Amino acid sequence: MAINADGLIQASRGTLFTAPAKTALPTKVSSFLLNSGTVAAAGSGSVNWENLGHTSNNNKISFSKDGGDTTTKDTWLLAGAKSSTEAPTITVSGASVQGDSATITKVTGGWAGAQGGIVVPLQPVVQHLALFVLAYDDSDKLSFGLYLPETDFTFDNVSLADEDFAEFSFNAVVKSTSVLQSGSHGEVGAYQIFAPETFTASK
Repeated sequence: MAINADGLIQASRGTLFTAPAKTALPTKVSSFLLNSGTVAAAGSGSVNWENLGHTSNNNKISFSKDGGDTTTKDTWLLAGAKSSTEAPTITVSGASVQGDSATITKVTGGWAGAQGGIVVPLQPVVQHLALFVLAYDDSDKLSFGLYLPETDFTFDNVSLADEDFAEFSFNAVVKSTSVLQSGSHGEVGAYQIFAPETFTASK
C-alpha cells in the first residue's frame, strides 16, 4: 500500500443529506456539494436527496458503536478453538441548528399544530431514512462521504445553550441493507465510504 498524503482529511466543514430509505445515490457522487439544496437520485423516479442544512459545529456528525464483542470457545483439547463476533449497533448522531419550521418538522418527525407550531410526541417517531454524510476539507479542497442506505432516524432532544445556537439533536441506527453490493462470500453491507479520489474520478 502506497503512502498517500492526499488521504489525510480534516472534516472542517460538512453537511447531511437525507432521503427515503433505500434511495439510490446520484449518478455521480460528486453531485453532493455542501451548498446543494437537493440532489437528484439516479434512476427514472423523482426522488431527491435533501440537504439538512446547518448542523452543529461543536457536536459534529459522529459514529458510535455498541456491542460487537468477540466470544471465544474452548474445547477440552484446545483453548480458543473457535471464536465468533456479534454484530454491533452503529449509531449516527448529530444536531441540527437550523431552527426553521421545515427543518424542525423533518428532524423531530412532528406534525402541524395550532397557530403554526410543531407537535412533538414523547415517543420518538422512527423515520426510515437513507443518509449521506458529506465532509469537506477546506484546506486541501477534498470531499469525503459515507452512504447509509437504511437507517432508523429518531429525534433526541432540544438544547438551548446561551453561548451557542439552539440544537435539535438526533440519532440514526444503521441497518444492514440489500442496496449495497454484497461481499465475495455473500456478506451484506451496511454503509459505503467514499474516499476523496472517488469524488474526483466521478466529476
